[in-house]
Amino acid sequence: MSSALFDLILLWSPQESDAEYVELQNLLKTEFPTEFIIHSFTTSQQAIKHVLAMKNPSRLSIIITKLGTNDENSGQILIETIRHQDKHTFIIIHSHTACADPNIRWSLASLGVNMVTESITQIRNVLHQILPLGQLNSESKYTCPYCKWSSFSFSQLYIHVPLYHTNEQELSTKCQICQRSTRNYAVHLHEEHNEEHRQRPTATPLYAFSLVVCQRKCDNRFLVVQESGSMGFWLPGGRVEIGEQLDKAAERETLEEAGVKIRLTGILKIEFVPRTDINRLRVIFFAEPFDENDCEPKSIPDYESYGAMWLTYEQTVQCSTQGQLRGNEPLKWFKYVVQNGIIHPLSVLSKTEL
Repeated sequence: MSSALFDLILLWSPQESDAEYVELQNLLKTEFPTEFIIHSFTTSQQAIKHVLAMKNPSRLSIIITKLGTNDENSGQILIETIRHQDKHTFIIIHSHTACADPNIRWSLASLGVNMVTESITQIRNVLHQILPLGQLNSESKYTCPYCKWSSFSFSQLYIHVPLYHTNEQELSTKCQICQRSTRNYAVHLHEEHNEEHRQRPTATPLYAFSLVVCQRKCDNRFLVVQESGSMGFWLPGGRVEIGEQLDKAAERETLEEAGVKIRLTGILKIEFVPRTDINRLRVIFFAEPFDENDCEPKSIPDYESYGAMWLTYEQTVQCSTQGQLRGNEPLKWFKYVVQNGIIHPLSVLSKTEL
């Protein structure tokens, strides 16, 4: 009997990215010699025929495919066939085109693609993350509320939910552990049931947020995060933790949500909004990649985001007209930068008391 944990279906036309195909094959042979049974196909019809024949699969499935250049090798046709059957299959699209075009990326996410990337390294990383899901566990007692995949331990559930379901249109569900209703189950698992996170101090009545407008000088593109739950593209950033400086929060959140290490170079705006229940402070920073030769955005989904990408200002305008932005701030601030708006020095924020 095979000890493999997953069936890996590879749809990759020979004429597409031969060097990357060889790199991927070598990766699978050297790092995953026994974990996957690999089924390689060059046409979508071959792959679909194989998928349809797997009526009662004994192993879990992962699919890695290119976009394809025509109907014969189209990855989209295979994706639609898979998603018509189940949500248990992890689908990866490897495409330089999709990573540079927000409309294609948006469409693929809507089809149920779990991950869009142009990096073989990121494919390697996510395969390592997925492996524990195929292992039997004596503590298995949880079921995913989205795909009804059962017999998870807590650690497996914690891995599975953000990887497979970050982009579900309806993220709210009831938690099996505490029986409370949640707005975002992946975030709830992380904040309420992850022991490491629960040991942190709770937030104070002043909620401080750091947002980042990051521009890449070599092509003037801006960094955006694709928010979970199909909420749209947005600026990287988030809440400042207790004891954390505003600038450090901006750097941390950008790395967590977008996967890019940045260098802050200025401040666009400081906002303070008093409310009846809380006060909110927001600082919008301006930044550049720490290393423009090493600023590939995140493509593995997690509880922070579905992924990230670099957009031109013109692409952002198009996203806005098509309802693909979470709000108008990316468009507002990208336009401000393109039109040479004032960027204030970082020194306006003091880190010491007088």
